[in-house]
Amino acid sequence: MISATWRAIRSLPVDHFPLILPDVHSIAAFFILRRLKRLGFSDCRVQTEANGLVVHARR
Repeated sequence: MISATWRAIRSLPVDHFPLILPDVHSIAAFFILRRLKRLGFSDCRVQTEANGLVVHARR
C-alpha cells in the first residue's frame, strides 16, 4: 500500500481518465489534485473507494 501510494504521488499517468488507483491511501488525493492542477487540468476530483482511489480530471 505504501509503494502504490508513493507511485501515485510521484508518477501519476495523465493520459486517460477516470483513472483507477488500487491500493492507494486517501492521503495521496491532496498531492494528486495539486499535481493535476499544476499540469493544467480542471474539474479535478478524487473519489475514495474501498480498494483505492478513482481520479477524474479534464483538460
